[in-house]
Amino acid sequence: MAQATFTCPRCFAEVPLRDGAKFCPRCGLSDAQTSAADTSPLQVTVGKRTYHVLDRVAIGSICNLYRCTFDHEGRQIESIFKIARDARTNDLVLNEADLLRQLHTADTDGKIGPFLPTVHDSLRYGETGSGAARQRHANVMRFHPEIRSPADELYSLAEVREAYPRGLDARDMAWIWRRLIAVIGFAHSCQVVHGAVLPPHVLVEPREHKLILIDWCCATHRPHRDGQPLNIINGGYVNWYKREGAARRAPTPSLDVSMAARCMIDLVGGNAESAQFPESFDPALQRYFSRCLGSSLDVKTDVPKLLADFDQLIEVLWGPRQFRPLTMPEKRSGKT
Repeated sequence: MAQATFTCPRCFAEVPLRDGAKFCPRCGLSDAQTSAADTSPLQVTVGKRTYHVLDRVAIGSICNLYRCTFDHEGRQIESIFKIARDARTNDLVLNEADLLRQLHTADTDGKIGPFLPTVHDSLRYGETGSGAARQRHANVMRFHPEIRSPADELYSLAEVREAYPRGLDARDMAWIWRRLIAVIGFAHSCQVVHGAVLPPHVLVEPREHKLILIDWCCATHRPHRDGQPLNIINGGYVNWYKREGAARRAPTPSLDVSMAARCMIDLVGGNAESAQFPESFDPALQRYFSRCLGSSLDVKTDVPKLLADFDQLIEVLWGPRQFRPLTMPEKRSGKT
């Protein structure tokens, strides 16, 4: 009987699966059996540009994200190197690059582009020759042109929730919702459904209220991919999908709106899975977000009306909009 093996996520060597053994004898990666694909430090050259891949900043279900720098017109630019954890999900990384380029092309007035990652390059990393089938695909991405260090300056909604265990003030939640629903609505106008609007995928810059919706790997372009169920569901949020009845069917614009609403319920200290709001949450806001979670497809997919109604509601509740600074713990450079 052939000995069982596993594939090292760094060098793709077939490593014998011995009792408790996780060390890769070829490249030396510790905990290789369960490790995410730890590529750093690494230099990748594409044409005349060299990317310096540094520390890992996030581990995802499909990809890992690393801090990355490159020189551009005499300046060092920091970006994100996003690489598939497994070559079998290369198509999802390619899908993300393709759809993001389509969305940026459609953004003719430049209003939505800052809410979206920009793909600088798509490339393959790993062995060539006989092992080429195991090469993993990577996207080099920037998150908002005015953000110097996305790894240090951006916080996911999961991190915001962790920093505010009692829940974020509804007035702070409001600017996040307005920006998030705007980018979702734009994508829908381009016939693109994100499919994974979840707290780890919504990044905010607290000082100037920037927002970027990331992780478009499982997004779908509806005219071409209708009927295909989600490829991968984030395990930590599987019950959110179950509540939406979305685990076995194709993602829809309605799903994006519902999941965005669940993100807000979670952010203010409620139970997103059961759509239970905190007692302190204003009843009018509860009715609004319940409407976003409701069964009416016409209501949930008319994003411009949802945004207009929200603006009218918060002006009634709080008066003219005023800038509220959001404070978050400072990140330490190089922290993974």
